[in-house]
Amino acid sequence: MDFPALTRTGAMEFFSEYGKTIHNPQGILYWTRKAKAKARINATIGSARGPESAVYPDGGEREITLCAPLIHSFFNGLETEEIFPYTPETGTPAFRSAWRKWILARAGDESERLERQLHPPILTPGITAAISIAARMFVDPGRAIITADRRWENYDHVLGKNLGIRIADFPLFDGGDLNVAGIVSAIRRVWLEQDTAVVLLNFPNNPTGFCPSAAAGRRLAESLDRLAEETPKRLVLLFDDAYESYVYDPDAMQSSLFYLCRPRPNLLPVKLDGVTKELLWYGARAGTITLACPDEWRSGDDAGTLASEIDNKFAGVNRGLFSNNSTVAQSVATKAMEQMERLVVERHRTFELLKQRYRTLKDELGRMDTDLVTVEPFQGGFFCFITLRPESGLRATDVANHLLDEHGIGTVPFDGDSMNGLRIAFCSVESADLPELCQRLAQTVNELARRGGRAHGPA
Repeated sequence: MDFPALTRTGAMEFFSEYGKTIHNPQGILYWTRKAKAKARINATIGSARGPESAVYPDGGEREITLCAPLIHSFFNGLETEEIFPYTPETGTPAFRSAWRKWILARAGDESERLERQLHPPILTPGITAAISIAARMFVDPGRAIITADRRWENYDHVLGKNLGIRIADFPLFDGGDLNVAGIVSAIRRVWLEQDTAVVLLNFPNNPTGFCPSAAAGRRLAESLDRLAEETPKRLVLLFDDAYESYVYDPDAMQSSLFYLCRPRPNLLPVKLDGVTKELLWYGARAGTITLACPDEWRSGDDAGTLASEIDNKFAGVNRGLFSNNSTVAQSVATKAMEQMERLVVERHRTFELLKQRYRTLKDELGRMDTDLVTVEPFQGGFFCFITLRPESGLRATDVANHLLDEHGIGTVPFDGDSMNGLRIAFCSVESADLPELCQRLAQTVNELARRGGRAHGPA
């Protein structure tokens, strides 16, 4: 299949070999869409349809997707067609439009620019799928993707194990703030081997809860813009914004770096986010991929064609991986976003609760009676990270097992080349329980280190 607008604008060169060749075949869903517009008798739809009266005793002759009324009864306020039909591969138009408005509402001074540059969000089954699909579309197997040494363990599984992509990491911290120079250096190193460098950034970071300062965020955006200006090589910026709305420190960046990074013909910012944390609906499994396209791509006759071609590309990968997403999750999310003011107020109650826990945890971590751990910088998100110092001689898995077996406290250990510590998900712990958690952690570390012949008290 030809993609003339992607080819003419140079956008095609951003894609991996897989991304260049993938397309949405003219199969069942193509003919279903075509028939909906033209057919008098439509024998293309692969879902049972018929008169409402066939399943509802008091129903009329209106044609619906046939269903079990019991299931419908659990979705007050939704019509059958908002629940039961298949959904388009890239998401329903209503959801994509609503999520685009949601993104723009957070864009601040950049909203006018992004209004013309944002491609409609592409729906995926959760943000994990958004990460996987975006990586697949922009990075070839065996090639490098740049991300931090402090990262969600599933990155290695998704990118390395599943996609065969090599991870080129950089140290996340520089003096307690974002290591801007390390990111720039990593991009330059990858450009020595590849014409396209892809960077995956995650703030607030999982597992650390780290957010850059506002100054460091601006410095990174400016540095990346200069990099792109100096070279014909390409740069894709993937922003894993799962926890974007949860920043508790006023000195940290309050929204995604995506908004500060302006697209160029050789610089493509891509936002990965979704319903999961933004709307506190973890089981909805509705993530999105949103491209900010350079103005040069969207000028003249190419604008509409290019948008259709981008949709075709992502529809093709979605169709091949999972066909399509949940219709009802999109319908409910769309209706909720139609009442955005109320939604924001209601969600803010959870934000305030997490902010209270964050402050309590900060205080309690500062009182811990041990000098064998380092609390890594954290300003937001759902987690913090406690690194075991090398002199402790301890492995994170051993500490986590002891905490769980002896004290009934669950944490997630990270054992690896660059990480040896525990992730604490304070999002799920009552403030009243945080003092005991920190006390037991300090007690466990000291006891286990003492057993190994290393007795340590507070610094």
